[in-house]
Amino acid sequence: MSDDLTIRGGGVVAVATEDHLLLGALLLELGEACASWADRVESVSTDDVSLVPVGPTIVPQADPGAGSGAAAKAATSLRRASDDASRLGGHLIVGAEQYGELERMVQSLFTFTGGAAGWVLGASPLIPLGVLAAVGEVTLIRTVFRGMLGLLSSGLQDGFDEASVKTARELMSSPAFVALVRGVVSGSDEFLIGAFGLPAMLDANRLSEQGITGVAFAAAVALRGVDRAGLLTPAAPVRTVEVKAQGAPAPLKPPTRYEDLVERMPHGGAGSPQIRIERYEDASGADQWIVWSGGTIETGFPETSTEPFDNRSNVNAVAGLEAESAEATLQAMRLAGVPDGASVLHVGYSQGGIIASRIAASGTYDSSVVTFGSPVESVDFAEDLPRTHVEHTEDVIPALSGERRDSLNGGTVVQRSLYDGGPPPAGDDPLPAHNLDRYRETARLLDQSSEERLTPAIDPLAGLTGTGDVWQYRADKVLP
Repeated sequence: MSDDLTIRGGGVVAVATEDHLLLGALLLELGEACASWADRVESVSTDDVSLVPVGPTIVPQADPGAGSGAAAKAATSLRRASDDASRLGGHLIVGAEQYGELERMVQSLFTFTGGAAGWVLGASPLIPLGVLAAVGEVTLIRTVFRGMLGLLSSGLQDGFDEASVKTARELMSSPAFVALVRGVVSGSDEFLIGAFGLPAMLDANRLSEQGITGVAFAAAVALRGVDRAGLLTPAAPVRTVEVKAQGAPAPLKPPTRYEDLVERMPHGGAGSPQIRIERYEDASGADQWIVWSGGTIETGFPETSTEPFDNRSNVNAVAGLEAESAEATLQAMRLAGVPDGASVLHVGYSQGGIIASRIAASGTYDSSVVTFGSPVESVDFAEDLPRTHVEHTEDVIPALSGERRDSLNGGTVVQRSLYDGGPPPAGDDPLPAHNLDRYRETARLLDQSSEERLTPAIDPLAGLTGTGDVWQYRADKVLP
């Protein structure tokens, strides 16, 4: 497991690990220190040291120039060390920036290639039909083979099932698979354009001129398809109520770090709150609000469900349409008394990160955003909206909003590799890299980092005073 953080942000993509940044800064400081000492030693070398005090008398030295010569040599060595350290430190930082530029160029090439491939697949229906036929054939062979093992021994069949689950788990936790998903999702709008018989390369940029975003457009079309197929529960009104904590509430101290934000994330579940809101006062006496939106609770395709944090809300949120989970969060904010224009730090995990981002991007509040493991690439942020998006390179969920755009519009994206290219540890979690506990570990590393780009999103936490108020809310769909 790696402790390196890859940080992108500041408008132009810049990529560097924390070690590179720290070493580059240390070398620059060392260069400045060596230059300063060289100046001091050079000043000593020009002093008249032909006479030195020895006891009560002054006696001539045997070699008056020896001290000056040694000082001059030392100053020259220090000057050379200063130049080397400054040059190496500068090269480290510039190299990191050039790496980011190269990565962006490669990413643009992959995006272009993926879009073209998506259009070809959409315009040539025989190709996706062939792919589906191949997948169906593999599935049939697997089913037959599994059945044959069952005839021989139930133990062999159980072992085959365990191996299949392990293989699928490792595949979905592979960075290569995550990159593939990003590419496929990014090409989904071009696929639909080709399927509709529209001209090639009428991509997300042209669609955006008509108010349509590429991946959001594809998500909206997909939503209509699954609605007709009856795969998702129908849209329904949402009712949000406060969940009272049992017993006397403990004094609530304000969060100060990224780890605190993860630690207070609601987990949801049957009858449990999905939304948390806290209010504090800053040093000027103004209110500072913090709103947490939790992750997806209902992950399947049930015929009936009252859970608003479900797959329908996932697709709606990515598509920029009204999502029941977003409505639940807005209802909770109204119940807590958050006024329009208030200073709000929106925090979200998984689906909750899309909701937090959508509400912040609406401009209704004076917002900043922090998300963990969330697909937020379809959200159009204002350039001056402070935000930090944290994701693991083995987590497929953030990839569900497609490739990262060239400009982050002032935001910061932090990536961390959990398994360094190896398989995930054994366990029952199908998506271990998406686990909230793993994001808490990463948040702890963010708190230990000296990277300045991590500061703006959590600036609202600085200077909060006293104890705060807390509300927790449970939302449910009202089905007919």
